[in-house]
Amino acid sequence: MELRHLSYFVAVAEELHFGRAARRLNISQPPLSQQIRQLEGELGVTLFTRTRRRVGLTAAGEVFLAEARRILAAVEEGKGRAVRADRGESGRLAVGFIGSANYSVLPRVIRSFRRAYPEVDISLAELNTAHQLEALRAGRIHVGFMRPPPGLDREGLEALAVFEEPLVAALPAAHPLSGRGPLDLALLAPEPFIMIPRHLGPGYFDYLISLCRQAGFSPRIALEASQFHTVIGMVAAGLGVAVVPASMRGSRFPGVTFRVIAGGAATILEMAWLRGNPSPVLANFIAAARRETAPQERTRG
Repeated sequence: MELRHLSYFVAVAEELHFGRAARRLNISQPPLSQQIRQLEGELGVTLFTRTRRRVGLTAAGEVFLAEARRILAAVEEGKGRAVRADRGESGRLAVGFIGSANYSVLPRVIRSFRRAYPEVDISLAELNTAHQLEALRAGRIHVGFMRPPPGLDREGLEALAVFEEPLVAALPAAHPLSGRGPLDLALLAPEPFIMIPRHLGPGYFDYLISLCRQAGFSPRIALEASQFHTVIGMVAAGLGVAVVPASMRGSRFPGVTFRVIAGGAATILEMAWLRGNPSPVLANFIAAARRETAPQERTRG
């Protein structure tokens, strides 16, 4: 039995006339009649009653009509799903991100992508840069938002700079240096620093250490935390100061003030994925990210 047999049967069952059904199918009547007889022979039942004046469905034909319609509809739905998957309009996308990305470009990119491709199942996992790189190479995520170190071995990776922002000092609200205007980083030399440990965020850690050394001191690291929002919470508790991306001002922790670091110090957020990944869903996501971040886009490979 082939799908065409089901299509022929449904046409005859709906028209109840072999001539009209043949015209609807754009074939001649004798081959249609022959195909229906073959179908009945294969099934071992009579599907139609035939007289000179009329064609009708038998009880078996009524049952088989419902099943044939269901099968043909399922085939059409399957074809549609396959086409949508080939276009990247359905499927799955796993996204990793560092916490600060959630306060900057990530929500905008996700909203844009979801509007364009509502059938794609998106999963989000907050991971530090080191864990994102591991998850990318293991295939657990398809794309990651991170701050990779300048010396990162980029073999097998593509990356797109999606957001550049200034650095700010996070200070307890009652700190003598809280206020407005740019802050000279050297003024923080005596303070206990709260930082993300190097093994979790080597790029950001090394960059901040180099900025402090340029300012004439090595920071005294009092505490470490795995994510920026945890760092801000420790600052709010009065446990030290921190230098964080400006987007972390969106965390809105009470008891914390922020001042831009003088001298134009800035950090870049990158989106990375495995080179050669054939996923159409990933290709559409990259295109959406490019559209949303085009004004400050920088590509690295």
